[in-house]
Amino acid sequence: MHSLRRKDVYLTGNFIYRLNPEKFTMEALYSSVHYWLVGHPTISKFEWKQGHTFGSSLLFLALSVSIYLSLTLLSLRFASHLPTLSATILHRITAVHSLILCLLSLIMVAGCSLSVLHQMPRHDWKWVFCFPTNHIHTRGPLFFWFQVCFLSKILEFIDTLLIIFSSSRSRRLSFLHVYHHAMVPVLGYLAIYTSQSMLHIVVITNASVHVLMYAYYFLCAIGKKPWWKRLVTNCQIVQFIFGFPCSAMMLYYHFTTKLGCSGFGPWCACIAFDVSLLALFLDFHSNNYGKNNRKGHDNKLEKQT
Repeated sequence: MHSLRRKDVYLTGNFIYRLNPEKFTMEALYSSVHYWLVGHPTISKFEWKQGHTFGSSLLFLALSVSIYLSLTLLSLRFASHLPTLSATILHRITAVHSLILCLLSLIMVAGCSLSVLHQMPRHDWKWVFCFPTNHIHTRGPLFFWFQVCFLSKILEFIDTLLIIFSSSRSRRLSFLHVYHHAMVPVLGYLAIYTSQSMLHIVVITNASVHVLMYAYYFLCAIGKKPWWKRLVTNCQIVQFIFGFPCSAMMLYYHFTTKLGCSGFGPWCACIAFDVSLLALFLDFHSNNYGKNNRKGHDNKLEKQT
C-alpha cells in the first residue's frame, strides 16, 4: 500500500479519491475496506495449493484432528489426574480467545461478502449456488477467506482445551462439542480442495453466528452476562435450516446444467453432517430451554460449539 497526500487528494493502493476536509466520505471508507479485504496483493493474488499453502497438506489436517481427539479422549479417561485452572485464569484466557475469534469472524464476514461481489460473474446469480466444474481454480480473494476460515477452525480447538482445564469439564465436554469441532476442519479441507459450490454461503453464515456466539462468551468471561444466550442456539439452528433451500438450488443447477456443480461429493458429506448437527442442536435446545429446564440452564455457561 502507498499513499500520497496533497491538499485534497488521497491515494490508497489503486484507489484515488478526494477528501472532504470536514469528513471522510463513505465511498472513501468502502474503497479502503475493499482494498484491505479484497484488493491487497496478498489477498487478490492468493492461491491455495495443496501441500504448499500453509495448512493445506493432508498431514497437517490428520495431525491436527488426531492430536485434538487424542487429547480430548485422554482427558476423559484420566480426568481425575488432570489439574484445573482457577476461575480467574480461565476467564481471562477465555476473554482473550473469544475476543480474537469474534473479531476474526466479523472480518471473515466482511471479507468473504466483498469477495463474492468482486468475483461473481456479472448478472450470473446461478454462480452463487453453483460453481461450474470448469471453475476449479482455487485462487483469488474468496479462497483466501476460505483458508482463513479453515485455519480458524483449528484455532477453535482451544475451546475444548479451556473446558478440559475447567472444574466443570465432565458436564460441559459433550459429544456434540467434540463431534462438531473434529468434523468441521475435515469437511472444510475437502470443500476447499474441491472448490465446493456454496462454500462462501457456509463461511458467511457460520462466521456471522460465531460473531454473536463469541461475543456472548467474551461478555460472560468479563462478568457481564448478556440476555441472548438462547438466541445463540436459535441462530445456530437457523444456520443449518437455511442451508437446505440453498442446497436445493445447488442440486437443481447440478442436474439441469451441462457442466454440473463442483464439489458435489463433499457437499453430500456436508449435508449429512448438517442433518446430524441439526438433530443434536434441537436435542440440546430441548434439554436446555424446555419448560422444565429453562430456568436452571439459563444460569450456566456451556460452550457447545
